[in-house]
Amino acid sequence: MANNVNMYKFEVIEGIIKAIDFKTKEEVVELAKKMMEAAQSNPKYSASVKKAFKEAYAELSAEDLTLENLYEIKNMLD
Repeated sequence: MANNVNMYKFEVIEGIIKAIDFKTKEEVVELAKKMMEAAQSNPKYSASVKKAFKEAYAELSAEDLTLENLYEIKNMLD
């Protein structure tokens, strides 16, 4: 299950970063928070998916992840 959570987490992070043309880290974190909250309240999502959204939010909101890091990730994904 942990493997699935990690796989889902990276897919969520990729989706969030690619979804918006962000100018600040706060924009990314806010979208991640909204998506996490929506996932948590969706009864159709498995526990693994819900956990992946929670972990993606935690990773994106971590202090050591900078705006520059987010731009680097976005450039790699494009």
